[in-house]
Amino acid sequence: MLKVSHLSKSFGDVKAVDDVSFHVDKGSTFAFLGTNGAGKSTVIHMIIDLLKPDAGEIIFAGGMLQAGTGVVFQTHRLDEALSLEDNLLIRAELYGISRKEATRRIEELMKLTNIFEKRHRIYGTCSGGERRKVDIIRALLHQPQLLILDEPTTGLDAESREEIWTLFKKLQSDHGLTLFLTTHYIEEAEQADHVLIMHNGKVEIEGTPDALKSRYSKPVLKLDVTDVQQAREILEAYPYRYECGESHIRVEIHSSKGAIPLLQHIEPHISGFSVEASSLEKVFLEVTKQIKAR
Repeated sequence: MLKVSHLSKSFGDVKAVDDVSFHVDKGSTFAFLGTNGAGKSTVIHMIIDLLKPDAGEIIFAGGMLQAGTGVVFQTHRLDEALSLEDNLLIRAELYGISRKEATRRIEELMKLTNIFEKRHRIYGTCSGGERRKVDIIRALLHQPQLLILDEPTTGLDAESREEIWTLFKKLQSDHGLTLFLTTHYIEEAEQADHVLIMHNGKVEIEGTPDALKSRYSKPVLKLDVTDVQQAREILEAYPYRYECGESHIRVEIHSSKGAIPLLQHIEPHISGFSVEASSLEKVFLEVTKQIKAR
């Protein structure tokens, strides 16, 4: 669907993007992560032709940048003084969509996002969640194959975020929509098929969420201990890293199932336990920690 090869961009002496390459498969969700200032927005602006790269190549399937791509920007881009429906009708006209088809399409998408009854409200008076839904509908009016989402749910409540992700999943299931996503909500990236993490303009790591978690994040077994010394002696027989506190021990295990034999062995010396699953958030924190340690 999208291939980026050796992309670079500088602003004066600042190298904002430095030899970045990746590809996005059709029908997939691609999560593009990084700390503030990592270069994510610069890459997106080059992909959608708002910035020209200094070097590198951006290739769309079928050369479909305008006709086949929708973009949801980080900030709102619609007219504050117009109604939700009027805003969308004007954008549909710019796409060359007939009034009849635009009306049908707007009604369909507004019902999917549960804001059809609010279609006559003035955009500037709506809540952040309502405006964000309309921003997304605007990007979907021309039925794009690729939807680029720059922090699409930032500042929204949990219910609005869930509604928006339900819409994305339905569009992927029904129409094979491809999603290219930047987000600060790491749990959203957990749903992605592929994750890339940038720092200082460079690609640090990329892969599937499961592969990255396997490499950078292990489950942690937290033991509430009654006898720290006895517990430590037992742990020495296992190939696990652990950290001791006054009344608890944190053990980095290879898998949740791997905790079973250890628990059976150490059971007389603990009063309780819990397991913290591996997560993409832990991957992100571990990678950024490694970067800072360089």
